[in-house]
Amino acid sequence: MINLKTKILFFSFIFLLNLALVTSRSWVTPRFHVHIIDALPPNSKLILHCQSQNDDLGYKVLHPKAEFNFHFNQKIFGGTLYFCHFWWNGKSISFDVFNSNIAGKCGQIDGDNLECYWNVQADGFYFGARRNPPPAYEKQHDWKQ
Repeated sequence: MINLKTKILFFSFIFLLNLALVTSRSWVTPRFHVHIIDALPPNSKLILHCQSQNDDLGYKVLHPKAEFNFHFNQKIFGGTLYFCHFWWNGKSISFDVFNSNIAGKCGQIDGDNLECYWNVQADGFYFGARRNPPPAYEKQHDWKQ
């Protein structure tokens, strides 16, 4: 028979473990910050719609030099995917802005925090790993008519 002191200790441990998991999800999986930067010509308007299987981030309108960003914890067993549809100047394209391949290219901020940058330009979409030092952007996608 288990005594009262042992039961209290056991349930206290379970409570503290649950509290740690709820308050610090990054303790379990990395936290990613995805930034989408409008580097299009002045007086233009970029429309984008981003979502994952579980989260619809809605439609956003960006103007040059503006930024849209979002963050999330990667799924415990992988498979986290966010994709965006972009519209600008009669052109559009849809592609993954985050998946397991992209995750490996993101830059570490600190601990389990990583960041990924998408720079939207008139000739296409460029990916960079982190803000400091400034990303060395590499072209990944072209606009489609």
